Amino acid sequence: MSERILLLPATNDLRGRLLDQLGDICLEQWEASQIVHYLHQSIYLYRDAIRDDPGNATYLGDLGWVLRNRFEQLGDLNDLNESISKLKDAVHQIPDAHPDKPVSLNKLGVALQSRFERLGGLTDLKEGISKLEDAVHLIPDGHPNKPIGLSNLGTFLRLRFEYLGDLRDLNESISMLEDAVDLTQDGHPDKHDRLTNLGTSLQTRFERLGDLSDLNESISKLEDAVHLVPNGYPTKTSSLNNLGISLQTRFQRLGDIGDLNEAISKLEDAVHLTPDGRPDKPGQLVNLGISLRTRFERLGDLSDLNESITRLKDAVHLTPDDHPHKPISLSHLGNSLRDRFGLHGDLSDANEGISKLKDAIHLTPDGSPDKPRILNNLGTFLRYRFEQLGDLSDINDSISKLKDGVHLTPDGHPDKAGWLSNLGGSLIRRLEQIGDLNDLQQTIFCFKASACSITGPPHVRLYSAKLWAVCAEKNHHQSLLEAYQVALHLLPEVAWLGLSINDRHYQIMQIGSLVRDAAAAAILSGQPEKAVEWLEQGRGIIWGQFLNLRTPVDALKEKWPELANELISLSAEIEAATSGKSDAPFIISEAQPNLSSIAQQAHKTVQKRAVLLEKIRQLEGFQQFLLPKTFSQLLTAAQKGPVVFLNVSTTSCDGLILREGPDNKATHVPFPELTSGIVKKLTQSFQNMMSNVQHGKIDRLYGRREGRTTDLEGEFLQILSDLWLRLAKPVLHALGITVNNLPHIWWCPTGPLTSLPIHAAGLYGENVPFGSKLSDFVISSYTPSLAALMQPMSQSQQEFQLLAVAQASAMGQSYLPGTTDEINQIQECARDKVAVCPLMDQKATVARVEEGMMKSTWVHFACHGLQDRRTPTESALLLAGSSRLTLERIIRLSLPHANFAFLSACQTATGDKELQDESVHLAAGMLLAGYRGVIATMWSIMDNDAPQVAADVYKHLFKTSPPDSTQAAEALHLAIRNLQEGSEGGKSLFRWVPFIHVGI
Repeated sequence: MSERILLLPATNDLRGRLLDQLGDICLEQWEASQIVHYLHQSIYLYRDAIRDDPGNATYLGDLGWVLRNRFEQLGDLNDLNESISKLKDAVHQIPDAHPDKPVSLNKLGVALQSRFERLGGLTDLKEGISKLEDAVHLIPDGHPNKPIGLSNLGTFLRLRFEYLGDLRDLNESISMLEDAVDLTQDGHPDKHDRLTNLGTSLQTRFERLGDLSDLNESISKLEDAVHLVPNGYPTKTSSLNNLGISLQTRFQRLGDIGDLNEAISKLEDAVHLTPDGRPDKPGQLVNLGISLRTRFERLGDLSDLNESITRLKDAVHLTPDDHPHKPISLSHLGNSLRDRFGLHGDLSDANEGISKLKDAIHLTPDGSPDKPRILNNLGTFLRYRFEQLGDLSDINDSISKLKDGVHLTPDGHPDKAGWLSNLGGSLIRRLEQIGDLNDLQQTIFCFKASACSITGPPHVRLYSAKLWAVCAEKNHHQSLLEAYQVALHLLPEVAWLGLSINDRHYQIMQIGSLVRDAAAAAILSGQPEKAVEWLEQGRGIIWGQFLNLRTPVDALKEKWPELANELISLSAEIEAATSGKSDAPFIISEAQPNLSSIAQQAHKTVQKRAVLLEKIRQLEGFQQFLLPKTFSQLLTAAQKGPVVFLNVSTTSCDGLILREGPDNKATHVPFPELTSGIVKKLTQSFQNMMSNVQHGKIDRLYGRREGRTTDLEGEFLQILSDLWLRLAKPVLHALGITVNNLPHIWWCPTGPLTSLPIHAAGLYGENVPFGSKLSDFVISSYTPSLAALMQPMSQSQQEFQLLAVAQASAMGQSYLPGTTDEINQIQECARDKVAVCPLMDQKATVARVEEGMMKSTWVHFACHGLQDRRTPTESALLLAGSSRLTLERIIRLSLPHANFAFLSACQTATGDKELQDESVHLAAGMLLAGYRGVIATMWSIMDNDAPQVAADVYKHLFKTSPPDSTQAAEALHLAIRNLQEGSEGGKSLFRWVPFIHVGI
């Protein structure tokens, strides 16, 4: 057939049309089979048709489009350039009113997009979007081509956003892509392509704004696309690749290993289905290599790291040297080799990795936005090799490369903070090696510049501030307090309100002893008031956000919702502004924005947020919005009695006493006999002892069991003796307290001291005289922060009501017969005095308990409590059946009448050892929910002790009408004394020490 057509004379009009139609048939055969021969054949036939009729717009358009397809298949840039030339000729030949004009404009716009993705450059960007806009404008609504025009324009707008950073482009992209998907019927062969484009734009917006709903929606759309696209279809691999990237991104945000495993599976499928000759194969291999390295970093499986290196080597091999992504592939390979070198110290990995990074730099043109990142990766790798081998030339070369990266990055770029931090890290290594004071000044400069970079990611800036403080302290530099001041200022930014509670807790865990070390430095410099401000500002970050920020933010939303939403959006944008870690995945053929545009956009965002905060602070009632309290403001926390901070830092242990007086100063109490090492030993001993208790030695039902109880008592006595002699006694001396009075004081311990029973400090034994233990001198309460003591009294006019909840038989737990007796005793104490609303056993569901808490002023729980150490906010009170009233639910409650809570359950004041300064326990949750005071337990209590203690507490509290919860600490003090004196067993430390009072 084709031979007969070719034999027709060139002057025959039929010949050209037949050749063009035969070219169409070959193109369809290629689309169905992906056999490249059909692609070549179609190009040959279209060219022959054009020779017969050089000005035919149809023939020119068909040749231009198939040349673009061959470029996508084989990557020859000559094909793409000729494609654009032919498509321009076709567009030029077609009148604006002709129905084929939008089709030709659309094809030209897509070809220009392909060249922009390959080469970058504003010319193709502007012209391509212009042509696609013209095409969409010319296609009438309801026309079947409208969705494809919208999809192509939406995709190119996303690329323009990535290049120039204008968020309006991205929002318009998503809007157009949503329209394209909605206008495309289910079953349409292009539906999956449009879903893929929409999913990719949603992921991009998540990376910019950090809104998790965008990422979840992205994954949903990409999953739909993968499901719809037939196996063997060329765009299947693009959908799989982009889905893998979105899943890995969600893993990086939420830490769910299932997302990472699924990401790797999808990326492996994409790689498997893509032939080696396809231009997008190297990018898929790089994404797979990055994900495998990420899983190695999470799980430590060396096979993942080895496979990562293999995949990245394949990517490098398949990428031509003139391809703009070759340096990125080399850089990622260098990073994986760096990780393996760090694991095994194999010098061949170091040499190969550094060589690959040097190749990447050589191939990266000056002005490329990737150059500073690759220089940073090389400089960091050279420092690692120096740390292994000690070759001074490596650290010198490291500093040189890192300086080049910093120099090439404009001020205001979000990544510059990270580059400066890494440069400081290399300078400090050389300082330690040769002691050049010039390196000290440069190190301090780098860390300071990074920490103070307003456009840098907050977690990077905080890390730099920490390193700045460590360097300043070690070298006695005068900037030490300034470094800590900057670090403390950044803490709320790192644990910002847009993150989930668990995400914020993870960020706080990275801080370590920073706040306590800052306070110690302030004390050493003679500024105890500054130390108090910093301890309150830095500790209990999440606590502070709930108590000090929740009300203003909620109030802001109520009065000025637009301002509140704008603040949340800008905060998220700043956190997500960095262009990514060096191992972040990339979408195939993504054009890179220039460094200056990123810097300008980041600076603009920070400025907008600063202006917005000033605007908010001009509003009545919001003057102190997001600002820390001054010492004079904090001093009001001591109105009802002294508050004692107990600070444990790496350098010293100190007490800070707040009490109202004429001088309005904080009193510093040094603890010369207490060091961080001693506190650590006491804590470890106490935790080991409690582990024995919690694993069956003692519990609420059975009390003491057989075992080394005598040994445990001995360990406990030693701990309480040390706390008395080394800590509590010096505080009492500073306060001038004698045994003749019994004042109420509040303890605010920090770090590892938060898990120790300070209230029970003392010497115990048959012949120990009165006045040898803390409880002989004071009534003790705890507070997680000064803010907890500064909450205003509820103005509720609600009549007093006590909700009494008992659950004797929670699923999977031992039966607690004493809970019923406990509630009965409370009702007996309250008879004819106050209203008690009991919720017992199966009636005590979460919904009913929460409803009762909303109506009641006091609440009493007699049940099992559970501390979840993996996810502290899932710690819970166990109610009817298998239901749980979790810490997270409690925190979310806002109770208008709440006043006092009694948690007669196990482990209700047991915190997380990883979050020692965050008061992550049920008692603190009750304070967050609005209760001003809480009685709770540090560990399991005996079932028959609970009713006695509860009865004694309520007998004391119900002496006044209405009951006064501020007497709860005194009531507990007396109840514990009764328990100790009531029986021989009551003297056991394990029975009375766990009961504590928290709050007012």
